[in-house]
Amino acid sequence: MNSTNSLKILSTPKAGQYDISGHPERPARVLRSLEHLKKLLPATAFQEPMAAPIEKIQAVHGEHLIHLVQAEGYFDPDTPGAPGVFQCSLLSAGAALQAAQESLDGTPVFSLMRPPGHHATPQQSMGFCYFNSMSVAVQDMAQQGKIQRAAVLDLDCHHGNGTEDFCFGKEEFLYVSLHQFPAYPGTGRQSRGNCVNFPLAPGTEGTDYFPALESALGKIRDFKPDLIGISMGFDTYEKDPLTQFGLAQKDYRVIGQRLKETGWPIFALLEGGYHDDLPFLIEEFLAGWTS
Repeated sequence: MNSTNSLKILSTPKAGQYDISGHPERPARVLRSLEHLKKLLPATAFQEPMAAPIEKIQAVHGEHLIHLVQAEGYFDPDTPGAPGVFQCSLLSAGAALQAAQESLDGTPVFSLMRPPGHHATPQQSMGFCYFNSMSVAVQDMAQQGKIQRAAVLDLDCHHGNGTEDFCFGKEEFLYVSLHQFPAYPGTGRQSRGNCVNFPLAPGTEGTDYFPALESALGKIRDFKPDLIGISMGFDTYEKDPLTQFGLAQKDYRVIGQRLKETGWPIFALLEGGYHDDLPFLIEEFLAGWTS
């Protein structure tokens, strides 16, 4: 992997501090990926994230939700409480804040953290997600006046209903998603306002996926954002156990290349991806993004 573009990886073994027995969103997703990347990249590429201040979470989420996550209580079978999940959620959101900030100078920044976030709505944790790290990051950049307009490109196989709910109706944000439909959570069938959806059928392979990606990038180009946040899911992989897409390992390098060619300041957050090949999929994506 070529790191000439000063790629930064925000990650920590602390992301493994909570574990839900039998749950597909398990510590090994991050820990094995981090171990793999450390064999490929210099130590200077890695940065320890800091926990998000609670006021940054409050800018997106209601107090009731925050208190439930803090109590590590039960939300649903996909999103149960677990010891350590609150601190890991703060670290994941904190990494997103740092990634957004540090990407403004053109440095590619990837947050390799858990839990994911794009299903968490302002009022509800769900779908493995407790706090919506992407929404926290773009909201903070806008509130600080660092940007005027931000676009979120969601490339997880599942529709990011939580991020869409947060962005909807806010003229400073554009949300664009490519996702499998039908699939969990059952949203994203149509576009609405500043939220543009590209629902794709189960079995979608690169031949259909990449034209849709080009259309999505065209929507973002027309929006003229100052910053792009990528909700980077790897559950679009042909072997993923939770979805029915057909992207091959090599396709993630192409996704990275397409993003690099835009020339925008971009940061990316790990969302889904549940096959044991995840470290190699991330490697391909980062190679395309930075080579």
